[in-house]
Amino acid sequence: MKRSRDRDQPLPDEPLDADLEADEPPEEPEYRRRRQPVRVRKSGLEWGRRLRRGWKPLLIGGAVLAVGLGSYAMLARSSWFVLSSSDQITVHGAQPATAGRIVQVFAADLGRNVFFIPLSARRETIEAIPWVDKAAVLRVWPNGIQVQVTERTPIAFARVGDHLQLVDGHGVLLPQPATGSFDFPVLIGLEGVEAAQPNAPRWLAARATQVTQWLTLAHDMDPSGNAAHQVSEVDLSDAGDLRARLSLPGGGTVLVHFGDQNFAARYALFEQHISGWRQTYPYMAGVDLHFDGQAIVDPGTPPAATPAPSAKPPAAKKPAAHTGRGAGR
Repeated sequence: MKRSRDRDQPLPDEPLDADLEADEPPEEPEYRRRRQPVRVRKSGLEWGRRLRRGWKPLLIGGAVLAVGLGSYAMLARSSWFVLSSSDQITVHGAQPATAGRIVQVFAADLGRNVFFIPLSARRETIEAIPWVDKAAVLRVWPNGIQVQVTERTPIAFARVGDHLQLVDGHGVLLPQPATGSFDFPVLIGLEGVEAAQPNAPRWLAARATQVTQWLTLAHDMDPSGNAAHQVSEVDLSDAGDLRARLSLPGGGTVLVHFGDQNFAARYALFEQHISGWRQTYPYMAGVDLHFDGQAIVDPGTPPAATPAPSAKPPAAKKPAAHTGRGAGR
C-alpha cells in the first residue's frame, strides 16, 4: 500500500532554503518616485507678477531720466548761461595789472556756456602768471565766472644782469609793477636768473634754498623784521659763506662773512664789538665771523692822500701907462 505524501513536507524537487529566501526583505526599486510633484513654471505669469511689482520704480526712473535730459538740454542750449562779455568775470585779490592778465585767460571762452568751461585748466593757466601764488575759479549763477587770487609777496631785489627784479620767498622772479616802491636788500648770486626761463622748476628749486638762507639770516638778526633795512646787499653765490653788506650808524658799510650757520650768535658778536672795531680801525672793510666766538677784522686801507695844490708865483706887474701932455717950450 503506497504511502500518501504529507502535504506539510517539502517535495523532493523543492530547494531546502526556500523558506529562508522568503524571509529576506525585498530589494528596493531602481527608481524612486518624488514625494512632491514637479512644479511647472509659467513664464508669462511670472513676468506679469514682476511687472506689477516693479512698475513704480520704472516709472520713477523714467521720470528722473527725462528731467535730467531736459535739464541738460536747457543748460547746454539756453542763452542764460553764456559767457558773453568780460564784464561777467570778476577777480578778487589781484592788482589791476594782474587782474587784466587773468581776464585775458578767458578770452577764448567768450560766447561759450559757462558749464562747459574747464575751470581746472583755467586755474592752472592763471597760477602760471608770475604774480599769482594760488587761484580759485568758480562759476557764479547763472553766467558768471569768479576768480579769487592770492598774490606773491616780494621779499628782496634780485640782481639780473645790469638791472634789478623783485623776488619772492620761493625764489620766483616777479616783474616790476607799474606803481609802488620797495625798500629791499639786493640779492646777488641767485641761480638761473639770467636763463631763458628763469622761473623753470629746476631754477626755482635752486633759488628756493638760497632765498631761505637769506630769510634765516634776516630772522636771526631781528625776529621783528627790522634788521633787513640794515642790509644793503647779500651775496648768496657761496652756500658755505653768506656775505652781507651792512650799513653802519653814522654812515658807511662793512662786508660781514656769516658762514652758513649760527647766524644769531654771530650777529650778536658783531653788534657787541662793532663800535670798538670802528674806533680801532677807522677804515675797516670787513669782518669774518666764520668761527663761532671769534672775529677776523679786515682793517682796510686809508684813502690815498691827495697832494696839496702847489703855490703859483705872483704874476709880474705890468708897467703903468702914463698919458699927458708934453712940456711946452
